[in-house]
Amino acid sequence: MINIDFDNINDELVYKAFGVDGNEVDALNDIYLELFELIGKDAMLKLFKHFRGDKIDCPMRLYRPEYIADLAKPVVDRRERAKIARAGGYSAKVIESILNKRRRENEAE
Repeated sequence: MINIDFDNINDELVYKAFGVDGNEVDALNDIYLELFELIGKDAMLKLFKHFRGDKIDCPMRLYRPEYIADLAKPVVDRRERAKIARAGGYSAKVIESILNKRRRENEAE
């Protein structure tokens, strides 16, 4: 018999009451099973609580191009700038484009 205190319910208590620990493959929906395997139970439950029902769209790049451009700006050597751009997931052309656009905007002021 499942014993749940419905006055003090939370996802962790339900997880325990339903006997999910060790039975995740059978119990969890596919996406939550994948998250469980990638980041663990606590982080998966945190994501479930915060985002459930929402569609999460994860961009291909972790960093904003403007941030990478700020990092590359003080670097004079274009090859070194290109390395910074690639490390951030961007092409040197994209980062140079942002820097050139900023330069033109500053000159126009």
